[in-house]
Amino acid sequence: MLDQLPELAPEVRQRPVLVIDDSLFQRELMCALLQDMGISTVLQAQDGQEALEMLRQWESIPTLIVDLEMPRMDGIQLLQCLADEQIHTPVIIASGRESGLISTVEGMLQANGMPLLGSLSKPVSGTELHRLLGVQGQLVANGRPARSHVSLPTEGELRKALDDNQIYPNYQPKIALQTGRVIGYEVLARWQSERSGFVSPVDFIPLACRSGLLAQLTFQLFAQALEHQRQLRQFGETPCMAINLDISLLAERSFAEQMIQQVRLAGSSPAQWILEVTESSLMKDPAATLASVGRLRLAGFGLSIDDYGTGFSTLKQLSRLPFTELKIDQAFVADAHRNARAKGILRSAIEMGRNLNLPCVAEGIENEADARLLLQLGCYAGQGYLFSRPMSVEALLPWHREHFSYSSLIQWFAR
Repeated sequence: MLDQLPELAPEVRQRPVLVIDDSLFQRELMCALLQDMGISTVLQAQDGQEALEMLRQWESIPTLIVDLEMPRMDGIQLLQCLADEQIHTPVIIASGRESGLISTVEGMLQANGMPLLGSLSKPVSGTELHRLLGVQGQLVANGRPARSHVSLPTEGELRKALDDNQIYPNYQPKIALQTGRVIGYEVLARWQSERSGFVSPVDFIPLACRSGLLAQLTFQLFAQALEHQRQLRQFGETPCMAINLDISLLAERSFAEQMIQQVRLAGSSPAQWILEVTESSLMKDPAATLASVGRLRLAGFGLSIDDYGTGFSTLKQLSRLPFTELKIDQAFVADAHRNARAKGILRSAIEMGRNLNLPCVAEGIENEADARLLLQLGCYAGQGYLFSRPMSVEALLPWHREHFSYSSLIQWFAR
């Protein structure tokens, strides 16, 4: 059966795989399957403690296949330790436990920013294992390698990066699922550090929040995006842009006025902008925050509740703030076509949006099955690597010219 499957990418076959399971039979079975797939180096550990000691000594980290129930240190404890020590390695969960527990562990991995390839039920299927290893090849091809022992940026480095304009926007298209039309772009912050190269937003956005630099970062990114939006007008219709906005910024009384003035000075229109509000904290000044939101909506800005279902008080905010869009977090999109629990949550989120007359936009669409399911459930739009990875402005201009309108989503699938 395995000899009929396509050969795994070289970067997958050459990366070591560490199988962590207290059952010798399960380890040997997994190792045999991996060797049949051409994996060059397959290693074993009988519990989390042994695996952790091995990983601490390696410079080149392997892919992990982790059981959850083990003596001494279980799989969840191991994954927590790896996250704490910034050993971010691709993970496959292999367990005979119920889907609800596995979904919880998957959520923990995603919250910690660890690359999750997927989950396998025991007894493990060789075909499914091959498919998940293929996901790893797609991550590498799309420029998302695993991170290991990351050196985190300092406040001083972030200040210098802002002063030197090292932080810049990338753009990811938002696609209307029914028609395939590009309805706009999300603005995503990127930082190319002089010291350590690419710095993940997972590392520098929280730093900006803690150090009081988030407003400066937001306005610098906004100014660049306004200019790039102006450049896109040469192709006809001006696309709508969406920029992330932490709810804490809205407590500053001058913030809304600065946003409104910046748009007007650039010759743009607030109606061409959606503010994707994220909740890193509870409202510290509800009166000021609600006033800012009211002014921004009055001016014409769209308002999206970002990462729906993951905030501190999402349902309460839906009832208090004048949202115009509901953004479904990628955690509820990934593999929903195979996971009944995730599919149920996804369906409920889309129905919530429909009941509130809010168009739903799904994040993290990475395969055709997810896109087709979202289309079937009535989701309005989506974004993700299936359509395009985030791109620089240099890549955006020709991409926009070529892809701005498609007559059918099927054309995306045929590409």
